[in-house]
Parts: sequence; structure tokens; C-alpha cells
Amino acid sequence: MTRARSAALALLFALPAALSLSLVLSLAACDSGSQVESEQRGDGLLAVEHTSSPSFLALVPDAPERVPHAGLRRVEVHVDVDGQPTSLVYLERVTADGHGRYAIELVQVDQPSMTPSQLEIFEELQRARQGFFFKYRDLRIRDLELFLQNYTVEVLPAMPLVAGVECVEIDVHPRLPRGAQYRMAIDTRTGLVMRAVERDANGQVIASSAFEEFTPNPGPSAAQFFVERYPGTPLAGAPLPPGFVPAAPQILPEGYREITSDLLEVAGDHYVRRVYGDGLENLFFLQRREPPSSSGQSAESATYRVRLAQLGAWRVAELVQTRGSLFVLAKVSEAEVLEFLRSAL
Repeated sequence: MTRARSAALALLFALPAALSLSLVLSLAACDSGSQVESEQRGDGLLAVEHTSSPSFLALVPDAPERVPHAGLRRVEVHVDVDGQPTSLVYLERVTADGHGRYAIELVQVDQPSMTPSQLEIFEELQRARQGFFFKYRDLRIRDLELFLQNYTVEVLPAMPLVAGVECVEIDVHPRLPRGAQYRMAIDTRTGLVMRAVERDANGQVIASSAFEEFTPNPGPSAAQFFVERYPGTPLAGAPLPPGFVPAAPQILPEGYREITSDLLEVAGDHYVRRVYGDGLENLFFLQRREPPSSSGQSAESATYRVRLAQLGAWRVAELVQTRGSLFVLAKVSEAEVLEFLRSAL
């Protein structure tokens, strides 16, 4: 992996570039469901009138930041690496103070077996990725209106106890045939997702997380709260390097909208980072600015090369061109990724 590609993937996950080679490992209420009526809007999204969506769903989007809590959580990720089923299973301790500060600390790795040096690298990787985990990895509703436009919700009859907390369990299905299936156990008093399971189109579990111990309102904590390593500057109004024109994809996967965009500088390189979402899932886009070329090659003669890879449910694409590189990370089809990239040129 080249330095530029390594740094770009690192920034997609808010990671230090030196640790991005570990990406494969790190990835390696009992009534019926909501009834909706919809009509097509001019922007291609569905305008949905929600007649019976569970009211507790409105608590979910900001619950991790709003609700003080601490607990031990088990995380599992199941992927194929070179055609071989591979599992990453570990325990982490989560702490949030209810005012936006948080920490996610690795406790132990159950699978795979790691040498001391591998474990040391993985621990550093986990520390660096706390921001990504808290904001994007953990399954939750992120925008209720957008979520209800893109997903259907079925409230299940069982009310399970998760780490001693009584929850309501829901099944979530995409309105578009993207294949993923989700089940979440939610504390209806706070909106916290206590357990989440993601399955593929065949019903196989590809990722899950669940609290095994949980403490509400834990009080003062000795945890070292996470500090964003690459906070970036909002792209609107950000000072751009001479000649750097931010790419702006025009064709998004159906149901997605831009959520954030910012400008970053890392080791002298400049990046534009955009995050898109459909209310539940996220798509990450990164543009790396290439230094001015001394070859004199014109933009008109620029050639493009695209590399594609799949890491579990994620598709990773890199488009290399004379004027810079573009990167995409998303849980959408290859055709959607390529169309999205093409529209950014």
C-alpha cells in the first residue's frame, strides 16, 4: 500500500497513517411495525408520512452524547480474508459523561490470537479510532427523518434484558434492496442501543455489539476522554491551497445526503473529507491533493485508474489521477461506488 493510499484510508477512519495497515483486521413496545404512506419527491427521496413509528426512536440519535453511562461491551466482526472466514472478537470499556466527552478502551482480544507486538499495535489502533467508533461504527439511528425515509421498522414482541436493562427490540430493513438486515435492542427510557446485530442478505451475522455490564450515571470517571487527532476545518469558508479545487460528487447512492465536509492537513498533505449518510449507514469520501506536477501533463490528458476491494460489508475504492486521488468507503454496490466516483471528476 502506498503512503498516500495508507494515509487516505487512515483519514477515512480518523487513524494515524502508520496504523492503517491494520484496517483489514479491525474490519478483518409490542405492537406491529411502523405503517407509512409515501410519495415521490423532486429530489428522488421518498417523502414519508409516519403514522405509527415508535416514539422512543426520537431519543436514539443523540443518546450516546446525551446520556451519561459506562459499561463493558463485546464487539464481533466477521469477514472473509483471502476467501477464509475470519473473526475479530474483543471486549471494550465505554465511558460517556453526558456532555459529549467519551472514551472507548480495549479490555481484551478473544479472537484472533495475537503476538505481543500485534496486540500492542492493535491497542494503539483502537485508541486512535475511538472517534470513528463512537460517531460511525456503533449502530444507531443518526437522523430520524432520513432513517424513516430509507428503512422500515418492526417492533418485536420480546423485551429482552441486556446487561440488566429492559429493552425493546426492533428489526430494521432497508427500503432499497441492499441486502443488509439489522436488529437493535434499545433502552426506551434513554434511547441507548444496548445490543445491535447486522446480518448480510443470507442472514449471516457480520457484526454485532452488546453491553455485558452497564452502569447508568456512573459519576466522575478516571477515563482519558478522546481528543480528535484530525479535527479538520469545515470546508465552507476554509482556506484552500492554491489550485486545490474540492471534488464534489454529484450522484449519490439513493437515499444518501451529505452530512459533513471538512479540510484536513496531515504531514503537509491536504485532504477534503466528506461524510454522507442515509440515517443509519455512512459513506466516506476523501480527496487527496497531489503536489503540482513537474511533468507538464495537462488536465485534459489526465488518465484514471480505479482500485476496488471489499472488506466484509464495506467496499473500498481508490481512483488515482494526475491531479490527486479519491477514496470511497461505503456499504453500497460496486456500481453505486463507481457512479459516485465518476460524478466527482
